Amino acid sequence: MHSTSRLELAPMSADAIDALLSGDSERLRSLTSAVFPAPLKPPPYMAEALPAVRNRLRESPSELHWWNWLVVRRDTREAIGSVAFAGRPDDAGAVLIGYAMYPGGEGSGYATEATQALVEWAFTQPGVRVVRAMAPVWNTPAVHVAEKVGMRPVGSYEDDEVGEVLIYETERTVGR
Repeated sequence: MHSTSRLELAPMSADAIDALLSGDSERLRSLTSAVFPAPLKPPPYMAEALPAVRNRLRESPSELHWWNWLVVRRDTREAIGSVAFAGRPDDAGAVLIGYAMYPGGEGSGYATEATQALVEWAFTQPGVRVVRAMAPVWNTPAVHVAEKVGMRPVGSYEDDEVGEVLIYETERTVGR
């Protein structure tokens, strides 16, 4: 678990992801100690990847910290979203991070706070040199989060479904 002044971040186990995907709110609450918005469903943009993440964690539980982290308000125990890595660092020391808040958790700086905490955590891990994020140009909140956590645009590509996607990154600095 990792904490900020307002948030707790905890990696989601395969069992917690399974409970989330199956809509089992009682089991999910017992596994995470968090209250999820109703109706129970994954945060936006995360549902498609979660079955593969769950299966990967069942095969390799030691990768727990390199996938989805639940973001919970410390004062209310309300689940407000998720920040996720896309697996361990690659051979160049880069990791990809993504973030999604439930509608009630948007606009309060939670995504920025949680993402900043996990970028900092990533840079304490052996071999991590670069953290990247990708955001469609039209997704202004995602672009702002990347910029607020110190990432800078380094490229873009065209996606058939969402259009132009910006690639942001930040590098480990000396002393970090």
